[in-house]
Amino acid sequence: MSEIVVLKRSRTEAEYTRRKFFRKTAKGKVVKGVSQYGPNRIKSHHFHSMTVIRERYLRPSIPCGVIGCPRPSLPTNGYPHHHAYPSGHFIVPDTNVFLHQMDLMEHSSFKVPIIILQTVLEEVRHRSLPLYSRLKQLSQSEDKIVWIYYNEFSSETSITRHEDETPNDRNDRGLSIENSFLSPSRQSRAYMILIGIRVATKWYNSHLIEALPKGQSKRNVAEIPVAVLLTDDAANRKFAGELGIPTARGTLFPLVARIYLIIGPVRDYITGLPEAEDLVDVIAAHEEDADAEGIQMISKKSALYPEHLSVASCKAGVASGHLHQGHFNASQYNYLEGSVNVPAFSKPIILIGRENMNRAVDGDVVAVEIFPQSEWRTSADEVIDQEATLKDDDPDDSDGEEGEGMDETEKKELRRERKDGASESRNSRAQPQPTGKIVGIIKRNWRAYVCHIDRRSLSSHIQTGNTVQAVFATPLARSIPRIRLRTRQAPSLLDQKILVTMDRWDATSRYPEGHFVRSLGKVESKEAERESLLLEFEVPFRPFGRAVRCQDIDDALHARELPNGNIEAGVHIADVSHFVHADTPMDSEAASRGTTVYLVDQRIDMLPSLLGTNLCSLRPHVERLAFSAIWELTPMAEIVNVRFTKSVIASKMAFTYEEAQNRMDNSSMSDPLTESIRLLNLLAKKLKAARMAAGALNLASPEIKIHLQSAESSDPVDVEQKVLFETNSLVEERHVAPPKTNFEKLQDILMKRKGIELDVSSSGALATSLDRCI
Repeated sequence: MSEIVVLKRSRTEAEYTRRKFFRKTAKGKVVKGVSQYGPNRIKSHHFHSMTVIRERYLRPSIPCGVIGCPRPSLPTNGYPHHHAYPSGHFIVPDTNVFLHQMDLMEHSSFKVPIIILQTVLEEVRHRSLPLYSRLKQLSQSEDKIVWIYYNEFSSETSITRHEDETPNDRNDRGLSIENSFLSPSRQSRAYMILIGIRVATKWYNSHLIEALPKGQSKRNVAEIPVAVLLTDDAANRKFAGELGIPTARGTLFPLVARIYLIIGPVRDYITGLPEAEDLVDVIAAHEEDADAEGIQMISKKSALYPEHLSVASCKAGVASGHLHQGHFNASQYNYLEGSVNVPAFSKPIILIGRENMNRAVDGDVVAVEIFPQSEWRTSADEVIDQEATLKDDDPDDSDGEEGEGMDETEKKELRRERKDGASESRNSRAQPQPTGKIVGIIKRNWRAYVCHIDRRSLSSHIQTGNTVQAVFATPLARSIPRIRLRTRQAPSLLDQKILVTMDRWDATSRYPEGHFVRSLGKVESKEAERESLLLEFEVPFRPFGRAVRCQDIDDALHARELPNGNIEAGVHIADVSHFVHADTPMDSEAASRGTTVYLVDQRIDMLPSLLGTNLCSLRPHVERLAFSAIWELTPMAEIVNVRFTKSVIASKMAFTYEEAQNRMDNSSMSDPLTESIRLLNLLAKKLKAARMAAGALNLASPEIKIHLQSAESSDPVDVEQKVLFETNSLVEERHVAPPKTNFEKLQDILMKRKGIELDVSSSGALATSLDRCI
């Protein structure tokens, strides 16, 4: 009989390994929880709070992915092509690398095996859900060698959270030096909490020696692959030096140094790879890259913008009512103006000038300070184009120097805008809007932007070659400022659509700094334009891509005569909520997509095909769950009663609009299904007639259909206008009227630019108002 070992933990250890958490119940009650490593689960109620102790078993045999262990997945020698690690190596990136250098990790030329620690994975999720999603996709990519090591479940690498620690503090210490690897004189708290991702990296380096096959234990240490901690955190590098821990810069160290091999910054590591030329442009620049010399250089520059308040100060100011929080909306027509909608005011807060917009980018969550009411005004109509106004800016000389601020052209445009806005406020009947300035950024909304290289920003003497130079990338979206980036590839990227990511925007720089991610292709090429469209509108198109087209049936209709002479009509929508539960990964993914997107030769689904085209599609002759709206109407289409209910339906048939029209027009057909279509059409005609009699406006535009050369080819060969049938109105006439608040922006623009008041009190009044605009 095999031996069974039972591991039992002491009570004192159980107390030490508890971890608290807070969450809200469905009724909004705050729940305090405690996570514990061990087999016990305790719940207690005290003063409306609940303490939960979660089970988490610590095991000594968590798979590590190296040769000699269960399920080996990592290559035996790691990656042997870095000049500092000829025997091979794996990298163990810390959290900051994934937060700032995800484009680098995802790049096709980056082939180094990656070990992702569970601690890092959880902290990335805590810091940024979009980056966490990208990290999960990276770990599942067939083109990458990635191993996730669950160090939180390992008795050899797990670090529990102390009472006074934040999640980030614990995560830092969770990768720290373990007592068993240090002498008692070096077991102080400083050594426990100040160095970056340490325990797991140290354990991997020791384990790589222990995992050698028998007979090779005496092998030269220099011939064994190493686990390299990759960090871009300046504090980690500083502490490593202060504590005497070596920083690897192309030097191999004896066995004791294998406990920690810390390298940084990331740029230094990349230069040692044979693929460095393809990767250096992808490295992001952020605040922690500055060394002492760089800080001195920055200090000599004059600030062009006020410094931002901390996030904590911003939130405190919002809570006290001194500041206001909202999303920053940059004007597409005037780069010197933006606005922020906040709950305290019915109209947006206007921000005039770069200084008052203070480095905010469209979509950022910002904190705004309101100016005195005497400075309030209306938005100006001036169109100020950034590219035309700043066409002579030099990307190498766009930082602030002593006595330098805006150029004269920009000052002139800003003075004219302020003068025009003040004049409009005096002459317009509209109430002045509040004005203010941004004092802090609560949350950045930066993403990858589709851009092109501004040819005028290239240095005239290096239009060719492989020299690093600063250039401007002009985003496709007019609401986004030009991005300054440094690249070796600038001449070859001309006339290309490229993807650029913002990295930082210092108070001393007129423009944000970013890095080149990849080229999308030649401008106006079909592939580049299609991908540009999807990326610019943030349509997630990669995860659910598939070659076979599918068809979903979103809604179903029915109509029948009632014994009292009235008509029952119903609209049935598939009940997606039965399959996609709230706050699940599927729900989050569907919410981020928002809708199914149709391109000429491609369809990008909101849900996986099993749901979108099967379980949540009202297919004929199959029972499906639905939400139903059922009306009782008089023969004159006047609503008598309506009810909303969950239902189970079995659709009789699926029709295109043309098929339904042909069936309805065929006088030889009088079956119940055909008569139901005719009854629905009769109701639609009467509803439309009543709408038009009330003065409704028909704003429908013609829809086109593009014919492709073949099912396998995406080359268009013909374009035709789609024919509208009477059956198109069967669903359209059951749409509800939009809320009047949807017209507020149009009302504001018409009043400012045309002096016309848009009346939305009724359909007829709206149609009359729009007629006056012609």
